[in-house]
Amino acid sequence: GIKTASYDLFSALQLARSEAIKRNDNTLLKAGATSDGAWTTGWRVLDSANNVIRSWSVASNLTIAETANSGATSITFARDGHVSAPALPPRIQVDPSSSTSGVSTRCVGVDLIGRPVTKMGVCS
Repeated sequence: GIKTASYDLFSALQLARSEAIKRNDNTLLKAGATSDGAWTTGWRVLDSANNVIRSWSVASNLTIAETANSGATSITFARDGHVSAPALPPRIQVDPSSSTSGVSTRCVGVDLIGRPVTKMGVCS
């Protein structure tokens, strides 16, 4: 569900950041569990040589989209842990595909120094 996907996305951002710092090299979080695609198909963390560190799949009843950078599908963490691309701190919104009572939208993003953050509600 929404909570699981948002926690998985948060942990993927955390892993990408920590791997960049540990390896002293860029890492990427890319949309698509196995190949480039949309966030709704999952995501994966890659090293600078495009080797998969870890990948996640997502339940099919969710809508997931990056909202701060016109739908960016890749987030690059530099070796010091900050986001070097896209230009604005990314915000990824996780919604149910259809309205469900008691299920809230969640926003997962990255703050200005590269730390993942999450909140209930739409991304702003």
